[in-house]
Amino acid sequence: MEMILGVTTCDKCDEPMKTGQKIVTIGLSNVTKANSEIKTPEPEIRYACHLDCWCGVEVDY
Repeated sequence: MEMILGVTTCDKCDEPMKTGQKIVTIGLSNVTKANSEIKTPEPEIRYACHLDCWCGVEVDY
């Protein structure tokens, strides 16, 4: 999946995002099929921050 950020600063620290940095994005999506296929319309990214700034819980299923 390829996404384009309209604003390229971190929503948490306001510092610029640089090529190669890992980031966290939060977007709006819809489950479109019973097998949990997700459809993400563009542009629906609501939050983007550097991974180092992220204070949420990361779960690897």
